[in-house]
Amino acid sequence: MQVNRLGLGLAVLLLSLSACTLFPFFRQADDSGDPASEGDASARAVLELQNQAFDGQSLSGRLLVGVEEGRLTLDKRLVVNASVELKSIVDCAAGQPLDFLEVDSFPAPPQRDELLTLTPGHWYGAEVRFALFDEHFTGKKPPECFEAELQLRSANGQVPGRLHIRAERTVKPSPTAAEGAPAP
Repeated sequence: MQVNRLGLGLAVLLLSLSACTLFPFFRQADDSGDPASEGDASARAVLELQNQAFDGQSLSGRLLVGVEEGRLTLDKRLVVNASVELKSIVDCAAGQPLDFLEVDSFPAPPQRDELLTLTPGHWYGAEVRFALFDEHFTGKKPPECFEAELQLRSANGQVPGRLHIRAERTVKPSPTAAEGAPAP
């Protein structure tokens, strides 16, 4: 039996898209009847990235989310490149946009116990890690420093908060013999 590759590819694509909560045709309706599950579209979040570390390839840290105004419902998993994204990545010295890795994430819709509604005065935090640079894939050396905008997406797809970050390499690359380091 011969499998039609186009049909198989289309089926895989549709299954992949159905796992994405933002794809309108496959999104499950919220039958909870709880208006808090949607949150407030006018909510404003406050973001902090604590214990920030950049090793030349990945940026990591503990992302804290608070609310200045309104009610914010978010996915507690804080999935990188789905509910937390880095945008506008530029080199600190040159101010030029950088080539970086951007891996799409298609998480399953959050379960009810994975949703959290925050109100002013309450905070939530989770560890995040963005794999951004790889000389093998981009063909370019990673920067020593970059600036970017970190964006948070609420459970309903809104962007209630942004944070400007500056990341300097915390782990310096070891010099090689070609760069004048003593040979072992």
